[in-house]
Amino acid sequence: MKKTISILFALLIILAIPSLATEAREMPVGESVYDMEESTGATNAPISIYCYRAASWTAGRPIVFVFHGMNRNADDYRAGWESLAEKDGLFIVCPEFTEEKYPGSRYYNTGNIMDKTNGKGHLQPKDKWVFPVIDKIIRDVKARMGAENSSVAVFGHSAGAQMVHRYALFGGATEADLIMPANAGWYTMPNANVRFPYGLGGVPMSESDLAMAFAKPMVILLGDADTKRNENLRQTPEADAQGFTRFERGQHFFYQGSSEAARIGATFNWQLVTVPGVGHNGDAMAKAAAQIIEQVLLK
Repeated sequence: MKKTISILFALLIILAIPSLATEAREMPVGESVYDMEESTGATNAPISIYCYRAASWTAGRPIVFVFHGMNRNADDYRAGWESLAEKDGLFIVCPEFTEEKYPGSRYYNTGNIMDKTNGKGHLQPKDKWVFPVIDKIIRDVKARMGAENSSVAVFGHSAGAQMVHRYALFGGATEADLIMPANAGWYTMPNANVRFPYGLGGVPMSESDLAMAFAKPMVILLGDADTKRNENLRQTPEADAQGFTRFERGQHFFYQGSSEAARIGATFNWQLVTVPGVGHNGDAMAKAAAQIIEQVLLK
């Protein structure tokens, strides 16, 4: 009898406060952060997810997933998007891929497809690739917010753009409705005659896989003043074959994709957008990306 009463009492408590579980899962208006369990990477540490919810955002409005550069500073990227979020009623999500969990360009920029990034690496098992983590984060945020009908934009700047354009190439049937790499330092060209990470050579990818990548709505954002060669720009013969600056390399990536799509008869949904007067500046490129989101996802 006492056991029955205890069970009934617990049920009454749950029924009396049904909103508590929902409130614990949802992200509040303004800044917030939570940890998501994730087994990929060099450790089993969770990923910290930095969020910003505009006051006018409701489920069904767009969610923007922002991928930081080499400084792994997700909170700074979140800050750069906050005024843009308020203007358009967006929900911003900035996952932090720490150096400890995703060390070097192997795990972040190139997604652990191979164990080296010099063209001499060994192919890693697909379940160790990092790109599926992006879709896992998207599904997790949508579930928390009850936002299964929200459209999704994925934006990455600099090293984040390297991650994001490879997500478009190797991520299969991704969750994103719009993919926007901005000012990547160098690219994996859609060319099977060039070995990964500079091309597709050595990575199993069929023409149907490539056609799926070409069909994704991707906007390659390039600041036309992003023309400096410094220590942060990869300067190898293979990278320089793509162009001598980030601006040149991004154009090469787009036109290589256009040419390859035509060769295999695939639909090509990539676009190239040049941002006048902007160099290697994440906040300025975010403003350009927000304008595209307005045009594509808020029309």
